[in-house]
Amino acid sequence: MLYILLPAYNEDQALPSLLKDIEQICAPIPHQTVIVDDGSTDHTADVVQKFAQTHPNIHKVSHTQNQGLGAALNSGFQFVLNFNKYYDTLWEDQVIKHQQAPDMVITMDADNTQPVDCIPKLYEAICSGADLVIASRYVSGGEQNGLSLGRRGLSWGAGRVMHYFAPIKGVRDYSCGYRAYRLALLAEGTRQYGPEIIKSRNFSGMVELLLKVAPFAECVTEIPLKLHYELKKGASKMKIWQTIWGYVQLIYQVKRHKWSTVEWAEE
Repeated sequence: MLYILLPAYNEDQALPSLLKDIEQICAPIPHQTVIVDDGSTDHTADVVQKFAQTHPNIHKVSHTQNQGLGAALNSGFQFVLNFNKYYDTLWEDQVIKHQQAPDMVITMDADNTQPVDCIPKLYEAICSGADLVIASRYVSGGEQNGLSLGRRGLSWGAGRVMHYFAPIKGVRDYSCGYRAYRLALLAEGTRQYGPEIIKSRNFSGMVELLLKVAPFAECVTEIPLKLHYELKKGASKMKIWQTIWGYVQLIYQVKRHKWSTVEWAEE
């Protein structure tokens, strides 16, 4: 089963077209879409509820208050792990048709800046034997459009610094959250680190998650991503200086081989 996990905070403008595109592109693949509404103050919850009424494979997980990207992903992973464990019989016929496909989770932004047509490519890469696949801006065919010079520099610099301190074979794009994980990989990460596998409270949590689960993966690879940030509706939620401080904390954790002693920076 393919699970598509969308952490969302105030994305009522982007979600309708994104959810429609996902349902169209993923129609041939048995899938469940999980939206984690991270304390949105707009109509995100209403949008998800409307879609869920006509699409039984769309699910909403809610936070009463905004907790940040890491907490949203933690909640989404727990929902998926529990859903997959207890409700296999709901799609028994589909599983038989796709019995060679492993259970997997694809995480992507809910702001509609990451192309949905990468989902089948990520899916096929996991089916072909990969444990973790990253949609990368830094491999041949990858692009990033609409990002400010500061955001470009931050993403590139984070990748270079992390590659120096914590190299992962096959990885160039450390910070992009558009990824596919074999579900067994996330289950092992959760077993090792607990249900709150991501401790960071800012966007550096994507790098933290990568560093934690990659050691359990036999095959990590990347596919090209053409990011279109100019399509984003509304302001960015990333606070650059807090994110930079988050990366500094990650480096400290890597060097000290500890993951729970730092008081993580707020979003």
